[in-house]
Order: sequence, then structure tokens, then C-alpha cells
Amino acid sequence: MAERDLYSKNNQNLSRRIDEDDVIDLGALFWNVIQGILRFWWLIILLAVVGAGAFYLRATSLFYTPMYQSSATFTVLTGGSTDSENSTYNFYYDTTTAGQLAKTFPYILSSSLLTEAIEEDLGVDAVNGSISAQAVSDSNMITMTVTSNSPEDAKAILESAIKVYPDVARFVIGDTKFNMIDEPSTPTEPYNRPSYRGQIKKGAVYGAGAGFLLICLYAFFKKTVQKPEELKSVMSLSCIANIPEVSRKLRKKQTTRWIQMQDNRTPQAFRENIQSLQIRISRELEEKGGKVLVLTSTMPGEGKSTLAYNLAIAAASHGVKVLFIDADLRKQADRKHLTEEKGRGLASVVAGKCTLKEAVYREKETGVDFLGGNKPVKGVQQILNHSSFHEVMEEMKAQWDLILLDAPPVEMFEDASILAEQSDGILYVIRYDQVQKRRILDSISGLEDSKAPLLGYVFNGVPVHRGGYGYYGYGRYGYGYYGYGSYGYGKKQESKKKNDTEELQS
Repeated sequence: MAERDLYSKNNQNLSRRIDEDDVIDLGALFWNVIQGILRFWWLIILLAVVGAGAFYLRATSLFYTPMYQSSATFTVLTGGSTDSENSTYNFYYDTTTAGQLAKTFPYILSSSLLTEAIEEDLGVDAVNGSISAQAVSDSNMITMTVTSNSPEDAKAILESAIKVYPDVARFVIGDTKFNMIDEPSTPTEPYNRPSYRGQIKKGAVYGAGAGFLLICLYAFFKKTVQKPEELKSVMSLSCIANIPEVSRKLRKKQTTRWIQMQDNRTPQAFRENIQSLQIRISRELEEKGGKVLVLTSTMPGEGKSTLAYNLAIAAASHGVKVLFIDADLRKQADRKHLTEEKGRGLASVVAGKCTLKEAVYREKETGVDFLGGNKPVKGVQQILNHSSFHEVMEEMKAQWDLILLDAPPVEMFEDASILAEQSDGILYVIRYDQVQKRRILDSISGLEDSKAPLLGYVFNGVPVHRGGYGYYGYGRYGYGYYGYGSYGYGKKQESKKKNDTEELQS
């Protein structure tokens, strides 16, 4: 009761404490990006292909409009009078004039006066092109360019602009005269002819960049728990074990779909941590005078069934008479991992369709007794709340030393809370990098009013091959370095562990 009160008190301001604790960890962020690339590399490739295809289509005739440019280069002289007989000799150039031209030429080109003058000269309603000019620094040399989708219009507009410009500019900078250096000509090919190879490369780079950006956003908003310290600051529930990850390659070689600790191919770290956890759990239940343990998690796929099965194997190896029950009646998938034989489950025993002895399956290799059906059950809450369920549990306690209930995830159903009323302890399973912190704490808070105390949580599937951030294999939290208070048994407790083992065997 005191443990539940403490736990409830520590979770009263849960949301505020989570928000305060959500500080960006650059190491975790970097690792999440790397993991995201390894996991979603196909997204980068897919978007690169899509980007390359999109840019290629844009460069084809379907989306491509050829544009032509006609240019002319000339010098500009100012200061004379076009009406004078000697007007050619009255025009001049100096640096002041050059600076004035560089400022006023773009302004005049974009003015409506020049546009109207060109329209009147060409006899059109609108100018089919755009005019631009570039002045050479500290000189009176100007390059005027007209861009149009018609090569003929480009030349015609340029010639007209050169013709009418002096009259328009007279109101701004006075009389001007152009001395042509390069005459206007009709362009023969588009200036914007696309480079298909270049466009494909550009599109691929943009697409790959978009994919990488999405992965970075995924890593930033992921917020999954990757180390026990992330939960330690917001709740009082202790991490009592870190179970190492087992490679997929090894899991495929197992005789069942579950990893088995008795298999010689199973990593030593996995076996030792399961043994330490089993001894710790047995001691906790013994101190409370109980036999029934509920194992649950936040969501499916966190490995609670595999963990429960291996805890049962570890207990059986010490001579403990153990019963492993598939208490996820809505799914009942545990039996297919153990045997191909059909059988009756907990619901059938509670409903009186068979006896407990008839329903229990003994696994000869491990010595574990198993109770589980083959197919989902309807009306689960009615079964769990049935009066005979308590009687069945009492019958089990009389026959077995340890009873492990593999319960459904807490986030999905209330079944785990109902099962906890008939149990003596709850073991919560949290898988590395699987669930967000808020979801875990919300789910755990739903168990705080249960009759059974929360013994702690197991951090499952922890990678063991990384030397840096986030991996706990044989290091600080791994096998061989546990401290009893929060993380199990360590080297200093080897003698105590040995004595506990001998007691269980006897």
C-alpha cells in the first residue's frame, strides 16, 4: 500500500514533469537520425527517383517553353542636341555620366513610357517579351537584351527599344545617342535549352534531400525511451533488469518463434540477465508471500511473452514448479510458439468446459507447465470477472510455486488491471526505442490502483554492440554490473545470488 501511495504521489504532476524533462539530447537525436536512415533508406531512394522523374518531365516538351534572346551592345553619349548640325560632336561621356546611366537605364526600361512607345512603334497591343540591360562598371557601354518566346519578336522588340529609347530618356537624362558595337540579330536557338542529365541529377538531389529532411523530423519527434534515465526523473518505478537484444539471425534459428535461454546459441548476456531477473522476482514474491506475477506492457511487440516464457524456463531450471499462462484471451497466440497440438486455455477452465489438469500442457524439454488456447475468446471481461475465476486461481496456487500471467498490453485493454486483482505483483516490460515516454507513464498510471504492487520494469531488447550512446550490453547497466537496489545483481552480490539459487533448488 505504501508503495502505491508513493507511486501515486509521484505521478500527480506527471504532465508538467514530462514537459520539463523533454530536453533535446543531441547524442540521442544524432543516433535516431542514423537509425532512421538505416530503417527508412528506401524513402531517400524513392524520393530521389520521384524527384529525378519530376525534373525530367519538367524539362520535356510537356512542360518546357523555348525562350529566345536577342542582344545588342552599344555606347551611350549624352549632352548634345539632335537638332544641331554638329550634334555628333556635341555629345560626350565622362564618369559622372556613366554612373547616371547605370542608375537610370533600368528605371527607364521598366517604365510604362518605354513600353507604350515600343507598342506604338511596332503597332501591337502588348509587347511579347521582356527587356533588360546591363551596364559595364565605370563606362558608358550597355548591353540590352530582349527575351521572348518568338525569335522574330525578340529582335523586333530590341530594335524598337533602341530606336525609341533616346526620345523616352530625354525627359530624364537629356539627349542621348547610341553608338552600336554589336547589332541586334535574330536568335537561331533557345537560350534555355534544358540539360536532361543535369535536371535528372538536380531532381535526384532535391528528392534525396527531402527524404533526409523527413527522417530528421522523424528523429526529432520520435521521443521514444532509449535509456532508463529518461523514466527515472519522472517516476519512482525502478528498472530491475536490462535484457539484451538478440539478433534476428539467431531468432530465426530457434526451434520456436521465441528466443529460448536454454539454447546454447542464445547469448550468454541474455541468459544471465534472465537468471538474475528470475531470482529477483522470486525473492520479491517470497517476501510478499505471493506466487502470481502479471507481466504486461504498453503496446504489443515489446517482448513480454518471450520474457515471461524465459522467466518460466529459468524458474523451472531451479526446480521451481512453474505455470505459464497465456492470459491474453483476446489473442491467445502463445501456444503456437510451444507446440502444434491444440488445447484448452484459461477461459475453458473458468467456464468449466475442462479441468485444470486436462488443460495444462507440460513442455518436457524445459519442464514448464503451460495453459493457453488456440483461438481468441469472446466476452473476456465476463470471464475474468466470473466468480469461478478466483477459485481457479486458488487451485493453481495450491499446485504451483510460481504462476506467470502473460497479460494483454495496458494501453489497449483493461484486462491487465483485472488480472492484477488476482495476482501478487506486476512486472512491466518496456522495449528499447519502441514507445514514447508519455504513453508509458499514462499506461502505468492505470495500474496504480491495482491490488498487486508494481515490482518494477524491465528494459527489454537493449542493443549490445554499440560502444556509444544508448547501449547497455556489458557496460554500466549490463550483465555483471548490476546493483541490487535498482538494477539486479552485480559482482558484489555473486555469493548472495549463489545462495538464493541453492535455496530455490532445495
